[in-house]
Amino acid sequence: MPATYLTYPNGGPVFPVQMPPRVPRHPPTVTLENSYLASFGELTVPSHLWRAMQRFDAWIEPAVIAEWIRLMKQYATRQGRSLDEATIIRAMTWADPARDTLLAREQALRAMNDGPLHCVWTGKALNQSNLDIDHCFPWSAWPCDHLWNLMPAQRQVNQHQKRDRLPSHARLRDAHERILAWWDRGYRHRGDVLDQRFVLEARSSLPSIPDGPLALDDVFAGVMLQRIRLRQDQGVPEWEGPDATKGSAAPRQAS
Repeated sequence: MPATYLTYPNGGPVFPVQMPPRVPRHPPTVTLENSYLASFGELTVPSHLWRAMQRFDAWIEPAVIAEWIRLMKQYATRQGRSLDEATIIRAMTWADPARDTLLAREQALRAMNDGPLHCVWTGKALNQSNLDIDHCFPWSAWPCDHLWNLMPAQRQVNQHQKRDRLPSHARLRDAHERILAWWDRGYRHRGDVLDQRFVLEARSSLPSIPDGPLALDDVFAGVMLQRIRLRQDQGVPEWEGPDATKGSAAPRQAS
C-alpha cells in the first residue's frame, strides 16, 4: 500500500494504515458491507485533510487527472506503445452521478394504496397529483440517491420552498416521527431485498451507525450528524420550513 510511505516532514504517516495478517480469499459471492470491507484493513484520512479536499476539490481533481494522464503516457512509452491523448482524456472523464428517485416514488404510490401517506415536512396528506420525492440532503451538496435520503413531500414545498437547501436542526427534529414512519412503511417492514438495501446504504453513507440489528432511530441519529457535517464543511444554506400540521402525521409502526 503506497499510503504507508506518505509521511509528514517530521515523521509519522499522513494516512495511518492497519493491515490484516493476511488478505482474505475471495468467496464465491460478495456483499459489500462493513465487515467484508474491513477485512482488508483500514486507512484513516485525517479530518482536516478530508475537509480541505472537499473544499478545494475543484482544483485538486484536475491536478490528479493531469498526473494520471502523464503517468499513463509514460507507461505506454516504456512499453513501446503510442496512446492518443484524446483517448486518454475521454477515459479519465468523471461519470457524474444521475438522479434516480423512481424506486422511492413507486414505494410511495404503493403506500398510498394501503393508506394515507403524509409529507415528511408538513404532515399533510399526499396524493398522486402533489407527490414529489425530495432529497433530504440536497443533490447539489451531496449527490446521494440512497433510500434513507429520499422522502415523500408536497411538490410545492419541495420545488418552491425547500429547493436546494439543507433542513435545519429544528425542521429535521420536527419531522422525526414522519421520517421514521416513511422509512418503516416504504422499506423496512418488507423484509426483502429492499429492506437489505436500506440497511446497507445507511451503514455505508451515514456516520456512527452501530453494529448489530439496525434501529430506525440510529439511522435518524446518523442523518442528524451528517446534516451538521454538510452545514459546517460546505456551508449549505438552511431551510426552516413551514409549521407542520398538528396531528396529521401517520402513526409509526414498530421497527
